[in-house]
Amino acid sequence: MGVQAIIFDLDGTLVDTNPAHVEAWRRAFTEFGYDIPAGRIAREVGKGGDQLVPAVIGPDADRRDGEAVRKAHGREFLKIAAGERFRVLPGAEALVRGARDRGLRTALATSSQPQYLRATTESCGVDFAALVDELVTAEEADASKPAPDLVAAAVDKLGVPAGRCAMVGDTPYDAQAGNKAGVRCWGVLTGGFSADDLRAAGAVDVRKDAADLLAHLDELVR
Repeated sequence: MGVQAIIFDLDGTLVDTNPAHVEAWRRAFTEFGYDIPAGRIAREVGKGGDQLVPAVIGPDADRRDGEAVRKAHGREFLKIAAGERFRVLPGAEALVRGARDRGLRTALATSSQPQYLRATTESCGVDFAALVDELVTAEEADASKPAPDLVAAAVDKLGVPAGRCAMVGDTPYDAQAGNKAGVRCWGVLTGGFSADDLRAAGAVDVRKDAADLLAHLDELVR
């Protein structure tokens, strides 16, 4: 069954922001007395804050401090984005444009709130939201990845059956969200997770980066 639409994750897939998110979360946890190593946080990146915070500090602490920690993370991320230029990952812009050039419908599905999406695109210099047909942010989902809400919302907006959509992502949570929504996942190794991690979560194909995926896009779409 051929692919008619592609749903793109943003952080770690198109733009190299995962380290910035890890640092922003580390600062946020520290502000509220939680000494969390960066490596522990990195294992959860790819989830939205609603899922990440309880995974790191537990549900009881999340009920007590979670909302404040999430707000602190957003504040710290905006500081980081304003102070550095995020790197567009190899082949990312060409992949998104290449998908549309092939007549595929495209969507961006990110666990970020709109203000963090804007900060990311302003920092990296590429407005990925303007390059796709549809955009889904955290505001349009009850739960973030690995829940399927974001991906399912993107499928609805695209107007293409889930079985003819593919999700491009860099974390196991992208693959899990895609699978739950009935969408196949193509993984990329630019987010810090291994090919084994991505395949174990359900990715049906794993490539080095967006450029590598673009080089094989025609065969993957078929």
